[in-house]
Amino acid sequence: MGFLRRLFGGQEKPPPDNPGDPDGVYFYVQCDHCQTAVRVRADRKHDFNQEGGQYSWHKVIVDSKCFRRMPTVVHLDSQFNVISAEIQGGRYISKAEYEAFLTG
Repeated sequence: MGFLRRLFGGQEKPPPDNPGDPDGVYFYVQCDHCQTAVRVRADRKHDFNQEGGQYSWHKVIVDSKCFRRMPTVVHLDSQFNVISAEIQGGRYISKAEYEAFLTG
């Protein structure tokens, strides 16, 4: 399988946070008003603005419970690691916190 990926230029190993989705970058947010956790997928090829060797992502996130708007701006390095993240009306949470919200 690895031989075919190398032969046709496929990615050898997807990023650990999103196996099977090498173009997806995932963010986890919790609304300040209703405490609903939201997972948001951003596409590496289409959703980021390139600024020199870095990227930025501007989004208005809306949860599925109270539908409050949570505007955000995230700055990432060339490897799509978060440098800084600002959000209004919510807070960024970890993947573990998001999964705990779903099971709890």
